[in-house]
Parts: sequence; C-alpha cells; structure tokens
Amino acid sequence: MFSDFFCYIPSRNPKEVQYLIDWYFNMELTMQYNSSVGGWTGFTPAGLITAAKFNADKYDVVQRILERELVCQRSVEMVYNGTEEAKVEPNVSLQTVEDNDSTLECSALDFYPKHIRLTWFSNGQEVTEGVTFSDVLPNGDWTYQAHTYLTLTPGKQDHISCMVQHTSLKEPKIYNWEPSMNQTDRDYIIGGVCALLLGAVFLCVGLIHYKQKWNTFAV
Repeated sequence: MFSDFFCYIPSRNPKEVQYLIDWYFNMELTMQYNSSVGGWTGFTPAGLITAAKFNADKYDVVQRILERELVCQRSVEMVYNGTEEAKVEPNVSLQTVEDNDSTLECSALDFYPKHIRLTWFSNGQEVTEGVTFSDVLPNGDWTYQAHTYLTLTPGKQDHISCMVQHTSLKEPKIYNWEPSMNQTDRDYIIGGVCALLLGAVFLCVGLIHYKQKWNTFAV
C-alpha cells in the first residue's frame, strides 16, 4: 500500500490550487482525495469503505485542509518565481517546407518562457501578407515551440529573413534564408548529366565499332 501526493498549481491564485492524494493497494488505485471535491472518493469496494470512514473523520478533514495550505498554497510564489527566472534560448531553423519550395518555415524550438515573436522580412521590409503562425505549443518539459510560414517564391534579388524576439535574447536575432537549389533545378541538372553520360557511352561504342571496321578494311 502506498500513496502519491500532488499539488496542481494552475495560476498564482492560491484559491485555485488543488491538492490530490492517490491511494494504491496492490498497485491498484483504490481511492483519491481531491481538495476541489472536498473529500475522498473510492474506486474499489475496499476503497469505498475506507473513503467513507476518512470523510467521516473530522480530524482527517482538518489534516487535509492544513496539508493543502502548508504544502501547496504556500509554494505557489516559489514555483512561479523559480520558473520565471529560468530562460532558455530558442533553437531556430529556417528552411523550405518539404515538397513545397514556395513556402518557407521559420521554427523556434525548446524555448522558455512561452511568449515569443517571429517576424518575416523581405529585402529589409516586414512582410505581413502570405504569413501564417502556429500556436505556441508546449513540449511537455516546460519548454515550448512555435512556427511561422511565409508563402513566397523568392527571386534572385529577394533577401528573406526571420527575426526572433524572446526574453532570453539580449536583442532580436535575425536568421537569413539561404536559398538552395529547388527540386525542379535538381531534376534538370540530373537529367542533363544522364543525357551527357548516355551520349558519351554511345560515342565510345561508335568509336570502337569504327576502329574495328577500319582494322578489317586494313587487313
């Protein structure tokens, strides 16, 4: 038999703090205390009996109220101050979307705290048309990720960049997009190389055939 104790702290408001106790027997959850419910809830026959006894025990009721205050409510500021002081700089990547050379993606990964701003620029001017943003998504480990997309086909004269603003950065960082060869260009080059190699093969075969024929006449 063992118990797990939890403090759920959704905000800085101590009144919103939940205190929970999961009670296990033979690795099975038999009952749970939830401060929002105001008592114990049984999940098995034995748990129902024990929960009823605990709920009828005024000393147990007072004990859980005091535990919530001392363990959970008094920890609110410490938890929030500790996490807010931590700052993690985002890892940023700028690339074309797979199978779509006309859409650029600027991704900020593994940063903390949550608030971040991503801005597109073309030739030094902020771009607002053709821009979409994802929600800031939690990674499940206190860090977050965010993505923004720009629908644009940059020409040779266009200089595309993504500016990232975050509290972990002393100043905004600008990441420049370096256009690489798109799939169409690669296909043309590969096709040209294949044609050149094929032509070279036919040329070699022709020369060998011509040489053999010349040797026959010479004999």
